[in-house]
Amino acid sequence: MKGLLSFLEKAGLVKTDLPAVQPPPADEGAPVAGLEPASPAPASAPAPATPIAQDDGMPLKLDDIYASEGVMASAYPAERLLRLVDGLSAMDEATRQMAIRAMDAADESWTISDPLADAAAKVKALAAHAERLRLNLRQLAQETEGQLNAARLRQEQVVGNIRKQIAELEALASRELARAAQETAAHEASLKAVTEQTARELEQVTQASQRLQSLALQFGTPATTTTGE
Repeated sequence: MKGLLSFLEKAGLVKTDLPAVQPPPADEGAPVAGLEPASPAPASAPAPATPIAQDDGMPLKLDDIYASEGVMASAYPAERLLRLVDGLSAMDEATRQMAIRAMDAADESWTISDPLADAAAKVKALAAHAERLRLNLRQLAQETEGQLNAARLRQEQVVGNIRKQIAELEALASRELARAAQETAAHEASLKAVTEQTARELEQVTQASQRLQSLALQFGTPATTTTGE
């Protein structure tokens, strides 16, 4: 392992915010060459969780979720170990694990169990948050279904009343049309009867007048009697 961590630091694979690898005590063996200890991050200031984008484009605030679920701050949060793993992604898995465990063994300020415990707590918190989201969705679905049923029932009642009123109005219109047709027929029949009666009477008047006029044609105009001679 001599020189491996120095190579990782020079290659930029080990970030300065990660806990430094401290050389073992002098009585336990020679120190690892090529490593310069870095100041570890304060135990009470865990690295911020990486936001995860939701479907609406707004980032999911993981820190708020962890806080609401009571996840305690970790001296070495899981996200820092994830960044370390990503930084060593060029290595094969066996070499990467060996390098990380060497860092753990060389630095007494942290241990691999810290980020693993932090990861387990956060996984549990995320599971609880996901279950709460599913529960809220189920409740919303039930409430929405109830609202939809109420809307459908109200629609059926209102539309039914409107259709009933339309049917009543159509029946009223039909009765009115029938009554108007009867009145129209009666008036027309009355006018026709009066017209025919008048025509007959006029014909009789014409005939009587012609007969009377025929007397004048036959006997002439009667002489006017003169008096007072």
